[in-house]
Amino acid sequence: MSSSAVSRTSSARLLESAREVILRMGVAEKLYILVICLVYLMHNIWLARTVLWFVLVPVLLISMRPYRSLLPIVKSGVFVLSACFLVLILATSVLAGGASVALIWKNVRYVVAVLGFLTITAHLINKDGDFLRLLFLFVAPAAAIAAIVDVLWFSGFSLQTILTTRLEGVKGLTVYYNSNVIGIMFAIPCVGAVALMVSKRLARWQFAMLFASALVLLGAVVLTGSRGSVTAALAGIGLCVLLAANWRLSVAAVAVVILAAGIVAMTPLFGALLQRGDSLRLTLWPVYLHMAELKPWIGYGLAFDTQVTLPDGNVVMNAHNIILCALVRGGVFSAAALFGIVVFALLGGWRAWRRHGEVAPVALLGACLMASSVDYEIVPTDLGYLWILFWLPVAICLGASLPRSNRAFSEQGAAEPMVSDAAAARA
Repeated sequence: MSSSAVSRTSSARLLESAREVILRMGVAEKLYILVICLVYLMHNIWLARTVLWFVLVPVLLISMRPYRSLLPIVKSGVFVLSACFLVLILATSVLAGGASVALIWKNVRYVVAVLGFLTITAHLINKDGDFLRLLFLFVAPAAAIAAIVDVLWFSGFSLQTILTTRLEGVKGLTVYYNSNVIGIMFAIPCVGAVALMVSKRLARWQFAMLFASALVLLGAVVLTGSRGSVTAALAGIGLCVLLAANWRLSVAAVAVVILAAGIVAMTPLFGALLQRGDSLRLTLWPVYLHMAELKPWIGYGLAFDTQVTLPDGNVVMNAHNIILCALVRGGVFSAAALFGIVVFALLGGWRAWRRHGEVAPVALLGACLMASSVDYEIVPTDLGYLWILFWLPVAICLGASLPRSNRAFSEQGAAEPMVSDAAAARA
């Protein structure tokens, strides 16, 4: 046998050994969870991005062979429509004019990044039925720690500031500063934690940790004064309660809401939330709808500044509704593709609940849609809050809806938080 053949054989054996170790130790799953936790715990996104693209992706390329196992993902309606939407946004930006080569190239990279994230997330969920439990068992406490640190540093350890001032991020400490953004960043893991509490078999310490995390996160959401984030969290929790198989455990989810509401009702922030009117949504939506009517087919593109000044002098950055933003940026076909993503993701989440009792996909997507109906625009971006807000729930719905792979899945029965896994096995 030639030396080259021996070398190829040795390389193949080494690669196969590496693959076995990666699969046995769940390296890819742990790296993914680390990426999401780093988004919350670091004041800069660079480390999470580095781990995602330069550590997790190579590990997955080794472990996910044969690559044809990804075909159900890339052939799904969610993935195809996501690709169509992102490509249409790019194409209409070129047709609308004003977009530089650098801007187009940057957004091409963002399109690849988003589709890669969708594929990775859906693949990990599909191959391991316990992945969603592990994900939020780590992400929810990490987000709660970030929320506690943010509240304390933002307020200067002053109770008066906490009770009277809308929570914002702290520069140099948190990765995001805008109240609406950090509100939705805390709302998503809050809903994920509640979904686990009402639908998964958990040890007592796990249930207690998730309950505390959900309470902290919901409290932080309310302190931001972001009503879109508050309603998103409540919508997600409400869906968890409605879909849960065990109604006794839903009482815990309701208790989280009641405790947080009771605390906030005693603060001046509660009155401020009620007094702010419609936050200009009913005023700005007709302005952007008229803008879309002027260029209905290709929109204005990514290079166009969508900032407008309303008749009362207020300046707004975008249409504050993802479908309307897509209509303005990319025209009717882009908006239709985005609407299709939402529909297919919702159907996938519903299918996951009906088949496997998974509560998290529908609950997370519900929270996403509630928040994005009154704020944000979904365009190609690098790893950031829009991924947590929109692409993560969409990918979870996609992965949970696919026929389960041949890797063993854990039982998805009704949660029994007061009984440990070991005790349950003995019973």
